[in-house]
Amino acid sequence: AMLNARLYCESSFWSGVRLGVIEGYIQVWVQQMIEYKQEWNLNMINALKYTVLILMKCSNNLLPPNGDFLEEGKKILNEHIEKKRTHLAAMVCFHLSYTAYIFCNYDFARNMVEMRWKLEKNRNRKVGIFGAVHFFDGLISIVSAQQTNEVKWINHALECVNKTKASTNVNPQRVLLLETEIDVLMGKTKDAIESYNKAINAARENKCINEQAIVNERAGDFCLQNGDSRASYYHAEAY
Repeated sequence: AMLNARLYCESSFWSGVRLGVIEGYIQVWVQQMIEYKQEWNLNMINALKYTVLILMKCSNNLLPPNGDFLEEGKKILNEHIEKKRTHLAAMVCFHLSYTAYIFCNYDFARNMVEMRWKLEKNRNRKVGIFGAVHFFDGLISIVSAQQTNEVKWINHALECVNKTKASTNVNPQRVLLLETEIDVLMGKTKDAIESYNKAINAARENKCINEQAIVNERAGDFCLQNGDSRASYYHAEAY
């Protein structure tokens, strides 16, 4: 029952359910996990809870401006590493990586991806989370390729696209966004706005409002970098 409760909270998060609703779910199940001594599920759901609370504070403009909230997450990560909770540590790395990506702290996001790779090396069990790992790894890899010019990031981004395509029927916006971002990385920008719009529409149709916001943000950044006045429109849609 506790496993199903945790998976329900995770599914709700990735489906774009309102953060306040998810926090309410988590609060209920955390108490029951404590009562029934479900330490594994408790630690797993607490990793999600940390991310939900950060995003809620962001929505209410309550986050400290210096980014210390990410350092607090690293303390949780180090605790799991010290206690040899490898899978939990990898899970925290993932949550920190996409949270950092959302806040445009790309160096931190890249470090967390590399840390997760190190933790999962030679392990059969890897973090998956409804295909979200491949999606965000792809986005982070594309930004990392832009910043570092390292081939490994381009190769990993392409690998993530292929893996994400396995769930295209459920999340086509993920593939559309990744492919658009890779085209932009390679200088193929002629149809970029049209491609971003396709990804936005796919996210809207699938009611994935969180990923719709991410696509709008990326479209806005593309317009801003290219002197396109539509940047303000896309950025406004993202929020």
